[in-house]
Amino acid sequence: MQRPGPLIIWTSINGDAMKIMLADDDPKLHTIIKLWLTRNGHEMTAAANGKDALEILKNYQFDVLISDVNMPLMNGIELVKETLKLDNHPPTIIMLTSRCDLTELKNAVDSGHVTLFNKPFSPAKLIELIDKSQTQTVE
Repeated sequence: MQRPGPLIIWTSINGDAMKIMLADDDPKLHTIIKLWLTRNGHEMTAAANGKDALEILKNYQFDVLISDVNMPLMNGIELVKETLKLDNHPPTIIMLTSRCDLTELKNAVDSGHVTLFNKPFSPAKLIELIDKSQTQTVE
């Protein structure tokens, strides 16, 4: 079995931080989302592709999975399908997409566990969506 890429965890000092997994092959996006998440009291782990993200998800529990659709080795749709098989309590899943043909994505979203979030996006809106998912989970 091939080892996943390096596990990178950015942590905030907030004791109630949500644990968020980001799967995206754009290192600039990792930096932007990391800044916004840690400033808003959350922890973030990053993977550069779906395959590495799945290996991390098998070993660690997360509150939210943010995944790009188009990634090398395993795309975001396959990552979501495999993630939903792992646990009876899957994380909230947010799919980042700039795709025009949303048919395949719609099928993944129909599971009820996935929210689509179009690129380009406002990091503040992403934080709002993450925080909203936290209050829905607590209730």
